[in-house]
Order: sequence, then C-alpha cells, then structure tokens
Amino acid sequence: MSQPDQQPDQTPDLGAELRELGQQIEAALRTALESERARQLQQELLNGLRTIGEQVQAAVKAIADDPRVQELAERGQQTLHQFQQSQAAHDLQQTLAQGIAQLNDQLAEFIKRLQSPAGGEPATGETTRLDPNKDDF
Repeated sequence: MSQPDQQPDQTPDLGAELRELGQQIEAALRTALESERARQLQQELLNGLRTIGEQVQAAVKAIADDPRVQELAERGQQTLHQFQQSQAAHDLQQTLAQGIAQLNDQLAEFIKRLQSPAGGEPATGETTRLDPNKDDF
C-alpha cells in the first residue's frame, strides 16, 4: 500500500490505489520508452529495415538485368503478338463481341419494359395455363 501511516482499522481506498498503480505503470513505460536502450533498439530496427530495403532493390535490379529474364520477357511478348495475329484470337474477339452485343440488346429490352407505363403490356408476357381443366378463381 502507498499509505503506510493508515490505521489498521481503516478500509483501504481501492480506487486511489488503482489510480496510483496506473500512474506507476505509465511512468515505468514512459521511462522505458525514453531510455537510451529503447532509442538504440529503435535505431537498430530502422537500420535493419533500411538494409532489407536496399537488398530487395538490389535483388530486383539483378533479376531485371539478367539476360535470361529479358529473353523470357521477349518470348512472352512474341507469343502474345503471335496470338493476337492468329485466327483463334480473331475468332475469340468476334465471339466475345457478338455475345456482348446480344447482352446489350437484352438489357436494352429489359430497361424498355421497366420504363413502360403500368397500363401497357405485362412485363412478363402472356400467361400460360398449366392445367386447362381448372376453373379460374
């Protein structure tokens, strides 16, 4: 307890003790964070991160400068160019364009039906009776 002069028959003030404990913890943490060792650790961490960044940049540059990687990139470009010039690419592009055109037509029709006045034709079309023997309700 922080109050040694308190009489034995008095009840300790729990709230005051908890507040003092919180202040002591805060002071301890603040002292630890402001200590020279904490500053050293922070500087070491920053230096380590800087070194890692430099190493990653060097590795990326080495990979980019590697003739094998450059050759692979050139081959990829050639293959892409050949595919773009091929009949398969032309057919794929034509099929995609037709499909998108059909989708656009269907969406336009749907929008037209949504925008039509309520007194017009039903938006779902004509109703087909499933059981012709049943009477209407």
